[in-house]
Amino acid sequence: MPTPTRILVSGSVAGLVDAGLSPALLNEANEPSTLLLVQHVYTNSYLPNGTPTFNFRGATEMARALRTGEVPDSMTWLLLDLEASSLTPARDQRDPIGALTRARDVALRYGKRVIFAPGVDLMNVLAPGLTGDALYQEFIRQLVLPGAAIADGFEIQAQRTEATEYATSFASAATRAAISVNPRGAPVLIGVSTNPNGRSVTADDMVTVYNAGIGAGATGYWLNIPSGGVECPNCGQPQYEVGVEFLEKIASNTPVNPTETGFPTETGRPTETGLPTGLPTETGLPTGTLIPTGGMGSS
Repeated sequence: MPTPTRILVSGSVAGLVDAGLSPALLNEANEPSTLLLVQHVYTNSYLPNGTPTFNFRGATEMARALRTGEVPDSMTWLLLDLEASSLTPARDQRDPIGALTRARDVALRYGKRVIFAPGVDLMNVLAPGLTGDALYQEFIRQLVLPGAAIADGFEIQAQRTEATEYATSFASAATRAAISVNPRGAPVLIGVSTNPNGRSVTADDMVTVYNAGIGAGATGYWLNIPSGGVECPNCGQPQYEVGVEFLEKIASNTPVNPTETGFPTETGRPTETGLPTGLPTETGLPTGTLIPTGGMGSS
C-alpha cells in the first residue's frame, strides 16, 4: 500500500498540462502515491498510475458509501474533509473528532485508511471568537493532536497562511504536532493553493508554506487549484500557471528547516504569539464522492 505523497483533483491535471507542465514532472507524479480525487473511479489518461480517491464531508456519508458498495475494493485511501459549512453535518462540525472516530471505525472494517483534513474554520463552531495565536493553538490542541493520533494520515490546511507573515509558523507547528502523536509514521501532507479563498498569491508564497511543512517532517502536499462558483464566488478562474510554477520550484528546491519549535518572533526565537487572525471560509468540496474538476473550491 503506497504512502500518499501528493493529492490532486483528477480533473485539474489536464489544466496543468495545458498550462505547460513538463513531461518530466508529469511522469514524476504518475505513481500510486499520487491520490487523484474523483467523482467516480476512472483512469486518468495523464496519470494512469495515480490512485483514484473519494473525499467525504461527513462521517455518515463515508459509512453509507462503504456499506452500499460505492467504494470499490481497489480504493485504499479515503479523505474526510470536515468544514464549517452546509456540506458538513452540524453534528460533525460540533464534534469533528467523534466524526473521525466513527468514520475510521467503519473504514477499518472495509480495509480502508482515512486521511483527516479538518478546516481551520471549524474553530468558528468549536471556539467562536478566538483569533490570532489562541485560535491556531486551539486548533492544534482540539483537532491536530487528537485527530492525528486517530487517523491513518493527516492533511494540514495551511494554504490560508500563504502570503502572510505566518506562512511558516503554522505549517511548521501543526506538522510537528501531528507527527508527535503518531509514531507509526502516518503521512502528513501540507495543503497549498494557487488562489486561497480567492486571494492572489505567487508560487513562491506556496513554496514558503510547503517548505515549512516539509522541513518539519511532512511527507507531501495537497495542491488546490480552485475556481469560481457556488463553493467560492471570489475564486475566479483557476490559476493553473501558478500551480505549474509551484511544481517546478519544489522539484528543484531543497527546503530549509524552519524554526525548531513554536512560532518565530522578529528575533527568530519561538513564541506563543504571531498567528493570523480571522477565519476565511474553508469550504470547497461537494458532499459524498462528488469532487469539483477544477480544484478545491475556496481553498
